[in-house]
Amino acid sequence: MNKIIVCVCVLFALEFNNCTKPDDVEARVNEMYSHVVSEYLKSDFRPGKINFDSLYFSKEFYLLDRQIADIENQLGEPIIHDCDDWICAQDFDKDLAAKVNSVKMRGNKKALVNVIIHNCGTDFEQNLTMVYERGNWFIDDLYDGTRRQQILDELKHYKKEGIEPRIK
Repeated sequence: MNKIIVCVCVLFALEFNNCTKPDDVEARVNEMYSHVVSEYLKSDFRPGKINFDSLYFSKEFYLLDRQIADIENQLGEPIIHDCDDWICAQDFDKDLAAKVNSVKMRGNKKALVNVIIHNCGTDFEQNLTMVYERGNWFIDDLYDGTRRQQILDELKHYKKEGIEPRIK
């Protein structure tokens, strides 16, 4: 019986070791932004933001983001989504690019990543909180770790007003 427990612990430790390297997080963020930038530059119109969100947001953050988007649809105006999070602007130009500036690990399954988004001749800092889930790294918050709290605050506010998201 002790041998089985040791084997399970070793496998569990190997999984953590594989996900704790800053290089792995940087590679994942570069992969995400490479996909996003290439899709934007392929056409003259903005690709569907929701497609990137569903691919690259954590399960919980994606649900929160969709809930606030539903409230925005009910109200007919933006609350949180007044610009495109992926490009840190409302518009983009052919100079659109992204580069990871730094990765700071916070334990085995969380990382803070600073990304420089170059768009329309200007550099913008995009701060991401990344979490390891479903065997990969996903965005769990944006903008200095405040987007999640903004969404939670707005959902609470509109619930008091009698407006609730239809997405559960």
